[in-house]
Amino acid sequence: MVKHVVKRLLRPRRKHIDYRKEKLLLMREQTILSKERTILSFMRTGLASIGAGIVIINIFPSTSAFIIGWAFVLTGMVEIFESYRRLRVYQKKMDTISRELGDD
Repeated sequence: MVKHVVKRLLRPRRKHIDYRKEKLLLMREQTILSKERTILSFMRTGLASIGAGIVIINIFPSTSAFIIGWAFVLTGMVEIFESYRRLRVYQKKMDTISRELGDD
């Protein structure tokens, strides 16, 4: 995420740089970072869904509200787990790009 950008800014400059390749890698990195931001917003939505489900379960005593509340909670949990799985995939891609740019 941000640490990749900071590491690149602070690294010593190389003598022979293929600017086209570096530009392409930076464009890929920017795309992946925007996808990570989207995934994190899905995680926030999942947390909000879990919170809404808990509120519905605690405030409304009826059976239908209990079922609806648990549906919100389960949907939020599935969304968070799926988002985390996707986030790990994009973090691996970022590590690959960092190695290609020589940020290690």
